[in-house]
Amino acid sequence: SLTAIGDLLQAMCGRSLAQVGLPEPAVVHDLHGNALLNRETSYDEEILSAVVAEREPTLTDDQRVAYEGISNRMASGEGGIVFLDAPGGTGKTYLLNLLLAKVRSRGQVALAVASSG
Repeated sequence: SLTAIGDLLQAMCGRSLAQVGLPEPAVVHDLHGNALLNRETSYDEEILSAVVAEREPTLTDDQRVAYEGISNRMASGEGGIVFLDAPGGTGKTYLLNLLLAKVRSRGQVALAVASSG
């Protein structure tokens, strides 16, 4: 999305989308100048819903177990912190991107963080 490209441009080059000739994404709200919240509330929910519908059936059995468990926690309002740990090449990023799309398709805020060390 333009938002993600804009974030990368800013982080890597210190330039905005407009500075490289691309349109700026429309910001639906201005949440008191909070760029992170503005970004997290400006996703196209219809497109994300289509992504979720397309990708849910492609999950492996192991991915589906994790996806459904995490989705159920979110749906129940239980929340919490979830650690996703598996060997490289098992689809962690695919699963995480699908979970983020599911939350954002509902107009909710989803932030992914990683631990290190």
